Amino acid sequence: MNIWDDIKWQYRFGSDLIKLILINIAIFVAVNLINLPFVLMAKHTSFSILNWVALPASVMSWLYKPWTVLTYMFVHKDFFHILFNMLGLYWFGQIVQDLIGKPKIVPIYLLGGMVGGMVYMAAYNIFPVFQHAVPLATCIGASAAVMAIVLAAATIAPNYEIGLLFFGSVKIKWIALAYIVLDLINIQHGNAGGHIAHLGGALFGFVYIKLLQNGTDLARPIFAISDFFHSLFEKKPEMKVTQKRAYVYSEKDTQKQTKTHQTSPKNQLSKQEQLDEILDKINRSSYDSLSKEEKDFLFKISQED
Repeated sequence: MNIWDDIKWQYRFGSDLIKLILINIAIFVAVNLINLPFVLMAKHTSFSILNWVALPASVMSWLYKPWTVLTYMFVHKDFFHILFNMLGLYWFGQIVQDLIGKPKIVPIYLLGGMVGGMVYMAAYNIFPVFQHAVPLATCIGASAAVMAIVLAAATIAPNYEIGLLFFGSVKIKWIALAYIVLDLINIQHGNAGGHIAHLGGALFGFVYIKLLQNGTDLARPIFAISDFFHSLFEKKPEMKVTQKRAYVYSEKDTQKQTKTHQTSPKNQLSKQEQLDEILDKINRSSYDSLSKEEKDFLFKISQED
């Protein structure tokens, strides 16, 4: 594996994006398998695992199940629901992690889903048209979290193009706008809560990137929590005591050592250090923040075996 393949693995395939997708798929399978016996026994009306993981519209119900503001965004009941959500998460998530770094994916997903859920609950408890549905209404699905990723990508790189079947190359700012318009229109045509949650997630994705561009990272609390738990389970390195062997250098050995030091691959070491700095810079900001020299260096490295 050459160095460019290693970069692609680190920043695309070995990412939290894939983990999010796998978690959603695993929970989808688990929920449906757990519910299957109750459905077969005609007891699905009295018990459903969805009752414990879906986000209720009622504030009082939510107070008894506060964890649902997190769990609902990982739960899907229908195959096509999870299919389209995971495709959108993968396509737009790759753009986000490539431009602002893969550590940002999980915070945007979680915070976008939480904001979408809160907007959903607020709308159902504020607008009179939803008041009759509040006691029984619930929300599931990753759509709000995915919309946060979509708007984050569209805000970072609005002119980034994606190839769509029958449409050709389309700038993602128009795709994001189409999503928002469709959600606004469909509020009055069924699944109003879901579409409202989508809009809440989209709003967070836009605001998050705008604040990030101004130096404010709303994901810092999540990073702090992650670092705290990581430190709890991090294994401290054991101290090793080694016994040094005495050695008497002759003049010949000294000359050999000097020659070896002079011919050591300093340039190779500096290349690796420079590459690490560039990758760190991409993680902190984006690829566009690189200077022309840094981009040329990265391209030159990618051509080496």
